[in-house]
Amino acid sequence: MKKYILLFAILLASCTAPVEEPNGSGYWAGGDGNEKFVNASDELTEIYSQWVQAHNDKDIEKVLSFETDSITIALANGSVIKGSEEHAESLSNYFESNPNWNLYWALPYVGVNNGEEWIIAGQNVTTTNNDGEESVTQIMIDAQFIDGRLNYIIAYDKELQSQD
Repeated sequence: MKKYILLFAILLASCTAPVEEPNGSGYWAGGDGNEKFVNASDELTEIYSQWVQAHNDKDIEKVLSFETDSITIALANGSVIKGSEEHAESLSNYFESNPNWNLYWALPYVGVNNGEEWIIAGQNVTTTNNDGEESVTQIMIDAQFIDGRLNYIIAYDKELQSQD
């Protein structure tokens, strides 16, 4: 009898619940319209955080090192930056405003069906104009990764009003 109890206990302990594939949530209307999303690895958050820090350090080469050579950046004003060379030139001009990025949230996600990795992140960016006046802009970024590097960035922004 003890053998049967032991055998039953071993069988019971070795049973595992079936693994369910992630269902995901949300949707993407592009493609076939059936894409759902789940959380992706925080490795993407770390890469993105380092990319933001490279902006704060005003290190153009470091910024570009986190991007594919064919980086595309769709800015809130409707302009589009294409390629690392054009981005380097844009950064050179942008860094004259002494930007300081304060990342306050980020969520990496991946498509269940197509496996595309993205991150959505919010940051407040303080810049200084030629007269020394500071302004703060809230920038929301939705960015696609390919092989651990930023490939396509969509930026939305809103200037924050002074609390004076």
